[in-house]
Amino acid sequence: MKKVLIELGLTDTESRVYLSMLKLGPSSVQNIAKEAGISRTAAYEIIGALGDKGLASTFDKGKKKLFSAEDPEKLHGYFKGKMENMKSQISSLKDMVPELRMMQAGERPKVKFFTGIEGVRTLFRDVASAKAGELFEMADVDKVYKTIDERILLEYRETVHHKKVKVKMLHKGEIRNARPNTEYRQVRDGQDFEGLIWLYSNRVAFMNFVGDVEVVLIENDIFSNTMKQMFLAAWESGKPTKVK
Repeated sequence: MKKVLIELGLTDTESRVYLSMLKLGPSSVQNIAKEAGISRTAAYEIIGALGDKGLASTFDKGKKKLFSAEDPEKLHGYFKGKMENMKSQISSLKDMVPELRMMQAGERPKVKFFTGIEGVRTLFRDVASAKAGELFEMADVDKVYKTIDERILLEYRETVHHKKVKVKMLHKGEIRNARPNTEYRQVRDGQDFEGLIWLYSNRVAFMNFVGDVEVVLIENDIFSNTMKQMFLAAWESGKPTKVK
């Protein structure tokens, strides 16, 4: 019986005291402590804890204070209520799993913000430092060339690492300076967007060309994997581009 009570949530000492009180009937704390094999001070503490759970009661008989265990039916009701509450908490915990994952060491998103052409250069360097073997790109090509000096783009594409990166590019606008190791597809008519998105390693990079160039770089497995799946879905609907 003690093992069952412990597995249901009572401590070893609470189980011993409850069973001792049940066996003795209304008794003094000294007798309960002796039966349970604990000190009188510990017995007072445990009886109080059982009382808070509704499993023990106290009453006066003459000048004596006696303690007794509540009917075992109340014990059954206590654990039944506890299990119902636990089911509710488990349901709440399931809803919290994504948030808990975000708190997990190594999983919290790292967000960096850059501006201007130096931000563009930083993004190119990050692709190399992350040792990306593949890059998914979604770009408004006309806006890119209108905002960024073509020489900067060509400069970094000629670096050793960038020559090795395999690229899938989903675009609108006219392709210039077609790159090696790159597949091009054009977005369907009616799909409109501005700016540029890069997906590589566990990174998501957004580039905004309205006003000053702004680059937001997010490093997170969950965000990156989700965005990659969305890109691939869009890629399947894209029209292969004939490039010179």
